[in-house]
Amino acid sequence: MNKQLPELIAFLENYNRWRRSSYLYEQPVPEELGQRLDQAVDLLKKMTWQPMETAPKDREFLGVWGSKDVPPGEAFDVFIYDEDRKRFMFSSHGAHIYLPIETHGPWAWMEIPKYEP
Repeated sequence: MNKQLPELIAFLENYNRWRRSSYLYEQPVPEELGQRLDQAVDLLKKMTWQPMETAPKDREFLGVWGSKDVPPGEAFDVFIYDEDRKRFMFSSHGAHIYLPIETHGPWAWMEIPKYEP
């Protein structure tokens, strides 16, 4: 787990208790509150499916793909952008595979979660 996450959770929980008029918690400094909210938004963005138009072209990401007739989500794979072909491809057992763009498409992407003990 990200070591900053428990600290962020505790801060936001304490803020919410203070906001609900609990006198056991101090009012947070507005500047710190803004920074913590930005941090929470960044974490949520990493855990949310985003449109393919915003997919990164400089690193791998998790993509959901499937038939254009029945979107979304027949499969999930690790995708990367092929600069030479100007297309996204996914990796399957060490081979790079291109989707038949006439019938299939990647629908959305998200960051690959990183394991942090």
